[in-house]
Amino acid sequence: MPDIKSGSKKQDALILVFTVLPAGAVPIITWIAKATDGAAQIALIILVAVLATAPPLWAFCQQKKTRVQERTRREALLAPIIDYIGESITKPHEAPAKVAQIHERLAPLLAESLGGGARCTFYSYDRKNERFVKEVASGGPNGTPDEIGNRSEKYASLRHVMEQKVAVYTKDILDPDAQLNFTLGSGYRSILAHGAWAGDEVQGVLIVDAPNPGDLSRVKVPETYVWVFASLFGASNALGMDPTG
Repeated sequence: MPDIKSGSKKQDALILVFTVLPAGAVPIITWIAKATDGAAQIALIILVAVLATAPPLWAFCQQKKTRVQERTRREALLAPIIDYIGESITKPHEAPAKVAQIHERLAPLLAESLGGGARCTFYSYDRKNERFVKEVASGGPNGTPDEIGNRSEKYASLRHVMEQKVAVYTKDILDPDAQLNFTLGSGYRSILAHGAWAGDEVQGVLIVDAPNPGDLSRVKVPETYVWVFASLFGASNALGMDPTG
């Protein structure tokens, strides 16, 4: 996104596109999506989520004007996602590869936007084998579990979070009243998680953890922002699934 002078016609147009239009378009497209099904419905759900990201991403970019390289990288990560979604629908045989590329762009986009060593990990849900399987991780140290099975204490907690359809925040896992009393390792102390859905079909769980207590509070990471990314992970993951089961 180029730097532009305050009050210019280009700035007015960009403000309209990134802040005003998405708010009106989202409910309209959501209403249309209810009347469709299959791939078309999934595509509309993804479009709603992408539109919902526009205002927070615009605000974030405006606050970071001087960090041109960082901003450019985020734009480069986000830009091809729509193309990958379209190719997943029109070329079903390529969908798994395209979905992996979507995930590989979403994860660093979220982790880098939060900063401070935040780590973003998406686990798909394998209902048949009762386990969570890591699809992508970005930010922070490596070493997050490749899968979380039903014998792990974390499994039941993540199942509960996944089925709530709302973000669950834990400022400090050492707090006796914490809803989640674990992170994905490396001595991290704060965590949030949100179920990833495609319509009424559960797809997995998005986990973000960070080094220090309070790094991932609701004030610092709004619930709507987390929902947008969880929805993108969930809807895109559904595109890559084998419809025959």
